[in-house]
Amino acid sequence: MKGYQTDYKYYAKSNPIETIKEHTDKLLENLEILKKEYGEKITQIIEMPEERFWQLMKIICQYHDVGKVFSGFQNAIREKIGEELIQTKFNNQEIKHEQISPMFVPCKQYEMTKTERKLVYQSIYYHHERDNKVHIDRELLEEIIKEDIEPNIKKIEKELQIQIPELKTTYLGMVEGQARITEDDELYKEYCLMKGLLHRLDHCSSAWITVEDETKDEIADFVKEIMKKQDFKENDLQQFAEKNQDKNVIVIGSTGMGKTEGALLWSKNDKTFFTLPLRISINAIYDRIKETIGYKHVGLLHSTALDYLDEKNEENEFYKIQQSRNLYEKITTCTIDQIFPFVFKYRGYEKIYATLSYSKVVIDEIQAYSPEIVAVLLKGLQMIDKLNGKFMIMTATLPRIYKEKLQEMEIKFEYNEFIKDTKRHRFKITDTSMEEDIEEIKEKSENKKVLIIVNTINKAIELYKKLKENGVEKINLLHSRFEQEDRNQKERNIKEFSKQQDETGIWITTQIVEASLDIDFDILYTEMSTLDSLFQRFGRCYRSRKYEEKEPNIKIYIKEASGVGYIYDKEIYQKSIELLQKYDDQILEEKIKIDLVDKLYSKEMLQDTEFYKKFKDSFRVLDNIIDYDTSKNDAQKILRNIDNMDVIPKIIYDENLNLFEEYSIESDQKKKYGLKRKIDKLFISINSSNKRKLGNLITECPYIKGKYIIDTKYDKEIGLLLENDEEYSINSREL
Repeated sequence: MKGYQTDYKYYAKSNPIETIKEHTDKLLENLEILKKEYGEKITQIIEMPEERFWQLMKIICQYHDVGKVFSGFQNAIREKIGEELIQTKFNNQEIKHEQISPMFVPCKQYEMTKTERKLVYQSIYYHHERDNKVHIDRELLEEIIKEDIEPNIKKIEKELQIQIPELKTTYLGMVEGQARITEDDELYKEYCLMKGLLHRLDHCSSAWITVEDETKDEIADFVKEIMKKQDFKENDLQQFAEKNQDKNVIVIGSTGMGKTEGALLWSKNDKTFFTLPLRISINAIYDRIKETIGYKHVGLLHSTALDYLDEKNEENEFYKIQQSRNLYEKITTCTIDQIFPFVFKYRGYEKIYATLSYSKVVIDEIQAYSPEIVAVLLKGLQMIDKLNGKFMIMTATLPRIYKEKLQEMEIKFEYNEFIKDTKRHRFKITDTSMEEDIEEIKEKSENKKVLIIVNTINKAIELYKKLKENGVEKINLLHSRFEQEDRNQKERNIKEFSKQQDETGIWITTQIVEASLDIDFDILYTEMSTLDSLFQRFGRCYRSRKYEEKEPNIKIYIKEASGVGYIYDKEIYQKSIELLQKYDDQILEEKIKIDLVDKLYSKEMLQDTEFYKKFKDSFRVLDNIIDYDTSKNDAQKILRNIDNMDVIPKIIYDENLNLFEEYSIESDQKKKYGLKRKIDKLFISINSSNKRKLGNLITECPYIKGKYIIDTKYDKEIGLLLENDEEYSINSREL
């Protein structure tokens, strides 16, 4: 072609500048690491010979980006880096590079079968799952081949050090439309692995991250060493977990039985994902593994993980988060929305799914999730099991229907219960209200650690104010409606308060302290909730101590309990009261707790309840998911509280207006990201139903789409107040 340049490089990326060859070489290096670390585990589920699988993976890596030689793509890069543009009539918008790349694969040279070609073609063609990917115009593609690529074949081969066959468009018939591989296809397992691993390799290499941690340090050894130092011997639960390292496991264990250590012993030296319901619990486990146990090969992955690491002053926190997001670490502590969206088969889900095929997953406190979310988790465990990944469920109480559903799904697992015989809790059910016991609570707090747990934030705030009005000074409040900095400080304070032997006073909280928060109080006053939730609350009082007094150390209030009917299923709540009343004013043994939850969540008890209906309906939806019909963001939203909205109190917004203005005009993406992190810390998540209730007190944030300003009171001790009345709409902040 007249005037066509021949002395230019073929670029893959602009920031940092990187050629196709350089990027491909990094993928191949990472591929060797992946093969060395987990090659045997990865290939054990497929029928294809191991060496052939890795040969095809190498080909996929070598050719996945060759389509970037297209002059339209190259000019897009060259424009960004300030280099002279190639003379061409084509532009980058006409066709995507991954749509061109498959035709460069020399299938004949490698004697590929039709099946192998389909696997390789689709792995490459879909390694970027774009919402706006258009059907290829064959005539246009043939024109590009003839005028843009064929004149440069020798140059491409030389620079990329590959062989290129005769270029044809026939591969399109094996990738588009009905040809796409889905779960019903006999090639599904191989495809998930090839495409998913290519995603991993590509993303890690683009971020300059090694695909897998190559450490030989076994977490199990670190656990054993710390237990030895503390003069602990492995208990029955921990021995059971260690014995069944190669199996799916369900462990029921009392509070203080060392379930976390058991899970880490079970993980051995395998890649492991450790999940919990709440970010506060995730952070605590991360710290425990890294600092208490001393195992450094652990990552943190949730929506505010970067802020937490920043707050801890960890070195290279941004790079560590990048490692976690790319699933690098030997152990990743995370919320379920980070890994379980693959269940919805969103575009690109194979990246996580393929990784889980050679990993282990720990689900802690499964009973803390809604029935809809549990359905997603169990479906995910079924999918993981099909690819030979392993899971452990560990909890103090397990609803029977969850265990029965796993059995119904024909998932094999080892099950055992480990119950402490320590008698820790004597409880009393009362038909009075907490407000009527203010004087009693006040008196107890003068020489005891008193924990109050209620079902709603508004109830917690009301009780806090009443106790304050009655002269209680040593009192604190913790719930989810604090800005991040304030909440983090309160979480640290409650843990420190719990540790101090001679400390006395009151903490009022909500459900956020139920799951995996290591605190121990002397007395618990709690609103009634469903049994599974209630017994989790019990675990925050006399956590490992024996209780021998005649007076109850737990008092349960059923009168005017908040949150019944919308936080807790009304029918299950009532059945919980009925089951519990038999044991009123008695020491409640751990075995009885487990049996009561088991009975409560049996099919017989749940028949015709809304809870059971939601559970069954969720499975019907999950069993009929259409592959690639949703995005990753949409899938994640389902696993988060999608009924929430982010708001910032107006007083805080006004105080930080300069920050918002700076964010709106900043052009440097790195600096803009840093400003966004600061801004995000100022927002509070509330239920979307408040938008209608609060009316004109809520307005859209002009600087960030989808976030809101709320003109109600914010107090550093009380949090955000949402009641739509005069008192709470005062635009002031108590500092």
